[in-house]
This record gives sequence, structure tokens and C-alpha cells, in this order.
Amino acid sequence: MKGDLVINMNEKKFGRTLIHIFVGIIIILLIIYYENTRWLLFYLLIISILLSFLSYFVRIPVVNWLLDEFEIERHRKTFPGKSFIFMIAGSLLVIKLFSQDIALASIAILTFADPISHLASKIGKIKYKKPFNENKTIFSTILGIIAGIIASLFFVDLRYAIIASILAMLSEALIIKIWEDYIDDNYLIPLVAGTAIFLAQKIM
Repeated sequence: MKGDLVINMNEKKFGRTLIHIFVGIIIILLIIYYENTRWLLFYLLIISILLSFLSYFVRIPVVNWLLDEFEIERHRKTFPGKSFIFMIAGSLLVIKLFSQDIALASIAILTFADPISHLASKIGKIKYKKPFNENKTIFSTILGIIAGIIASLFFVDLRYAIIASILAMLSEALIIKIWEDYIDDNYLIPLVAGTAIFLAQKIM
């Protein structure tokens, strides 16, 4: 029974990772090829928030199935679809704040560095101590940084990709609370990455 539970949890985690990467790639392609991406993401954000709220009271076809199959258990009970909603919000924020190349690099880091770091969090024995996330290992963060650098290189120079990926993954490892709830890293990572690239371009 315990083995089945572990397998199911691993399958859910892997499924969330694939969905995260798929959504990120779609957002990147939309930014490149669709002029009104920011408005599309804004409407999607509003719809997602409404569906999250409604899913408490009624079963919505497809939406509730996705939540049952892939949502983190604590989010399912408190904030259904939280990761997806904050991924859209984080992407929308960097599109509004920064130039297209910075926004694309930031979302690329979010798309690949974050999920790869999560998947690799069970690998390696050296774990962080508070204020860092105790579920993270040094190896997983390094792997996330490498993935972020490779992904963001399609949009910015190597030096900016390195700085943004390192700072973004360090921020992802931090535990930051506001009003007794954690700041979702899907919102934090692109903001930190975009800010790092923006400042680095001004200084370097």
C-alpha cells in the first residue's frame, strides 16, 4: 500500500512537471508569434481564478479531473490551480515590466529550471537548512541553474543567462511567507530572473 502511494505521488509529480513545461513552452511561442499575448494571458488569468473558485462548489469537466490527477494536495484543498494561476500571473508580470527578450528569458528559466530542480530534489544528500527549503538539495539547485542557463541562452547573452539563472534558483530555494502563506515560486522566479537581467544589462 505504501509503495503504491509513493508511485502515485511520483506519477503526479512527473505529470505536474510535464504540464508546467508544456504551458511554459506555449507561453513562449505565443509571445514570439502572437502580438496580443498579454491580453490573452490576462483573460486566461481571470478565467482561471474564477474556475478555481467554482471548483470548490461544482465539478467542472476537465478542470476538476486535472485538479484531482495533478494538483498538489494542500493546494487542492486551499487554492485549486494555484501553481498554474501564478505561472500565468508571473509570465504576465514580466511581459508588462520588461522588454521581450528579458521576458522570454525569464519565462524560459521558469519553464525548465524550476521543474527540473523539483524533480531532482530527491537526488543528493546535502540539503539546505532554514531559511532555505529543507526539501532542496544542492545538486537539484545546481541542475536547475544549468537548465535555466541553457533555456535562457536562446534569448539573452551567456553572462545574463548565468546571473539570472543563479539568482532565480536561489530565490526558488528560499522560503518566503506573506500572510502565513508561501510566495509561489512560479511568480517569484520570473520576477527575480527578469530583474537580474534588466539590472545586469544596465551595469555591464
